[in-house]
Amino acid sequence: MKYRWESYVMYHGNKSLTDFWKEYYGDCPKKKVLILLGKGFDPRMNNTLTLLLNNIKGLKLDCITFDFPDSGNQIENKKLYTDNINSLKLLQNKFGFSIKEISIDTTKSWEKRIAIMSREVADLDFSKYQDVILDVSSLPRAFYFNIAKALFIKLKDDHSKNLFFTVSENVEIDKGIETNVATDKVEALPGFKSMLSVESILDRICILIPLIGERHVELLKGIYESFKPSDMYPVLPFPSKYNPRRSDDLLQEYQQFFDEKSFNDPRSITYADEQNPFELYRIVSQMIREHKKTLKPISDNVCFGIALLTSKLLSLGGLLIGLEFNDCVAIYNVSSTDYTIDNADVLKKKNKSSEPFLLWITGEAYADS
Repeated sequence: MKYRWESYVMYHGNKSLTDFWKEYYGDCPKKKVLILLGKGFDPRMNNTLTLLLNNIKGLKLDCITFDFPDSGNQIENKKLYTDNINSLKLLQNKFGFSIKEISIDTTKSWEKRIAIMSREVADLDFSKYQDVILDVSSLPRAFYFNIAKALFIKLKDDHSKNLFFTVSENVEIDKGIETNVATDKVEALPGFKSMLSVESILDRICILIPLIGERHVELLKGIYESFKPSDMYPVLPFPSKYNPRRSDDLLQEYQQFFDEKSFNDPRSITYADEQNPFELYRIVSQMIREHKKTLKPISDNVCFGIALLTSKLLSLGGLLIGLEFNDCVAIYNVSSTDYTIDNADVLKKKNKSSEPFLLWITGEAYADS
C-alpha cells in the first residue's frame, strides 16, 4: 500500500521557491490565490506573502488572517506584533489585495476556540480560488494543525484546486521565543486525539514517537506520564544544516530522562533530515504500519503518540502523519499562551536569515497518483 505522499513536491530557499512561482504562474497570472496566515508577534509573519507578491506581478490574491493579539503580553512581543501589522498594511496598500480577519476569542476555553475557528475555515467558499496557501510561520501549532485539517478534508479529493503549506524556517528564532508550558496537565491536541477519547478500549497499546528538539525535556516527561506508552521511539534531526553535532547534543540533553525510563536501546532511535518534513512523514509512516502489523495478533487498537518538541518545519511532518493516520495517531504539542522574548530587535535581525519552504499537499501534482 502506497503512502499518500510517497512522491512529493517541495521547494525551499528564496531562489528555488521564486523560480517555481514564476514558472507556475507565468507572466500573466490568471489563477486566483487565497493565502491564510497568522497575525501575531513572530517576525516571520509576512515573509512568505512578501516574497510571493514581490516576485509575481499582477497576482490576484485574497488574504485571511487569524488574529492572536494576546499571544504575548510582554513589551517586546507587542512591539513585534505592531511592526508585523504595520508591514501587512503596507503590503496591502502597495498590492491592493483584500484581507478578511478571523479573530480568536481568548475568553473561550482552549478547545472551544479551536472548534469555532475550525468551523469557520470549513465553511469558507473556495469556489473562486485555484490555489490555497496556508502559511504557518506565525500560527501556533494547535491552531494551524486544525486549520490544516479542515482545509485538507475539504480539498483532498479536488484535483482542480491546489493546497500548499508554507513556513519561514529559522531555528534560531524558535530558540529565541521562550514558551512557558504547564506540564502537570498534558493533553493531546483537539482534532488529533485518536482513540484516546474512548475510555472503553481495554486492549489499547500506546507507542510514543517524540520528535526531539531543544529545551523540552520537562514537557516530554509530562507527555510520557499522560500517554503512558509501552514503548518509545525518539526521532532526532540529522543531518542538521547548521550544527553537525545537533543530534548528539540532543541525546546528551535527554539522556537522564531516557535512563529514568530504562530507554537504552540505540536501535530504537531514528534520524530524519532536519529540513525535510516529507522524509520524516515517510519514516514515521513506515514505523506505524510495521508496528500495527507486528502487534495485530495482540491488539487491533495501537495508538501512536507524536510529541512535537521540534521546529515548525519538522512539525509539518508530524502534521502530515496526523492527517493520514488520524484514526490511530494522537498529537502532543508545546501548548502555551505565554511567550517571552528577550529582545525584539534581535529577533528581527535573525529573521533576515529565515528560509522559506513550500510543501505541495493536494491538487494537480498528485492527480495521477
